[in-house]
Amino acid sequence: MIQFQFPPRSSRGAVLGFAWSQLAMVVAGIITAVIGLNLLTLGRRWSAIGLFTLAALLVTLGLLRLKGRRITEWLPVVAGAMLQRWTGQDQYRGGPFAANAAAHMDLPGPAAGYVWLAATASDGHTQIGLLHHRKERTVTATLACYGSNFVLADRSVQERRLVDWAQVLQILGSEYADTGLIRWGLSSRAVPDTGNRAQRYLIHRTVDTTSSAYGSLAELTAAAAPAAQRHETSLTVVFDLARMSAEITEAGGTDAAIAAVVLDRLTGIDAAVTEAGITTGGWLSPRAYAAVIRTQFDPQDQEVVDLRGGHRGIGSGVAPRLAGPVAARTVGWHTYQHDSGYSRTLWVAEMPRQKMGATWLTPLYTRTTCRRTVTLLAQPVPAALAQLAARRDKVSRAGDELTKRKLRLVRTAREDDEARAVEQIDREQAQGHVRYRYALLVTVTSATEKSLERDVRSVKRILSRAGCEAVSLAGEQDQAFAAGALPLARGLKPMRGWSA
Repeated sequence: MIQFQFPPRSSRGAVLGFAWSQLAMVVAGIITAVIGLNLLTLGRRWSAIGLFTLAALLVTLGLLRLKGRRITEWLPVVAGAMLQRWTGQDQYRGGPFAANAAAHMDLPGPAAGYVWLAATASDGHTQIGLLHHRKERTVTATLACYGSNFVLADRSVQERRLVDWAQVLQILGSEYADTGLIRWGLSSRAVPDTGNRAQRYLIHRTVDTTSSAYGSLAELTAAAAPAAQRHETSLTVVFDLARMSAEITEAGGTDAAIAAVVLDRLTGIDAAVTEAGITTGGWLSPRAYAAVIRTQFDPQDQEVVDLRGGHRGIGSGVAPRLAGPVAARTVGWHTYQHDSGYSRTLWVAEMPRQKMGATWLTPLYTRTTCRRTVTLLAQPVPAALAQLAARRDKVSRAGDELTKRKLRLVRTAREDDEARAVEQIDREQAQGHVRYRYALLVTVTSATEKSLERDVRSVKRILSRAGCEAVSLAGEQDQAFAAGALPLARGLKPMRGWSA
């Protein structure tokens, strides 16, 4: 039986687990205390007391952690959120108040840079939705996926599917990462089944609607309608145009050349996913892509969008330029309001550290009825950078161990687990496995703030039982919604230098 065990998040810092920012604050606190002592000797008592208070505050802030982050990591988040509010950037107005350019979607925040890139599949008819972020120079596409029941499958079938999926991850992180793929995101969203197949089947197949049996079944299906859900899974890939510049230049350097180069890679990724036993529905068209984004911002529009398709000349989905919200804003520190919904995104800061089966996340899908989106964001680390990062981690661990031995400091069990994880990652890389940076986000959406609080508590309770530690991204809910709820594969902190 295949089991999974995730290492604890690294607590390693520059020196003995402390980051340079923490050390700077502690040193600043010590210097402040020294200045206070000098003022005290000069008889300036109240000035010295003020500096002593400031010194104690700097040292405390430098050493404390809050919800999985250092205080020094919270400072830019809080400063950014306060700056947003002072400048009025915490509110967004789209729809009739936006430019509504034909190529734009009028999305808020960093996602405002996306424009639609015209692309046609090899059959000459099928339109594929490509999002071109001109500032970041990336192109994004989303593949619709349909999986069969994994929980009820035999153990041998489950293991084979896991091995096949591992091969897909290996292909994405090696072959396609070398040719421009920089990120991918796997999203699974649960939305109300507005069609309610049970009700439709009963209405269209019943012969006698006057019987008591029909009445009982009608009541049963009507009662189940609010809880009926469907799960939609998608794979979003992001390509870096700088890495494909040679091919794009050779193809002409135009938008059509960009689309042609990207489509060539999308065909291969679709084939790799299909060979892993996963049924795909093709790359989303512009209208289908816009429909997913639109219904995430406006959940009440889900039923209207689902019922579209060929009626009075209206095609299925949503017009690409109408994908964005009409209005959106941050409410407090933990809530994001958008059109007809309130959302909160949870970051799974700690994955299960005990051995878990392959279905450890199943309760999140089967024991909740709220509208939610689970997104796994992943970034393949280049082989050369991964080797440098592994070597740096091992050297740093050895240095910390030597320092603690000299200072006669105690080595904790968590540090032992982190050291074993570093060794395991190094061995896996030596065997040819791709190293990934990843983040797991869960976005919960409700119609009211009160119901949102209830649904978030339910999701956090289920994650806790699965061995996860989830925290609400305070002060970053607008950016977290774009990363966790929208199929854009955003949200990972960029790699800097040789860190991974």
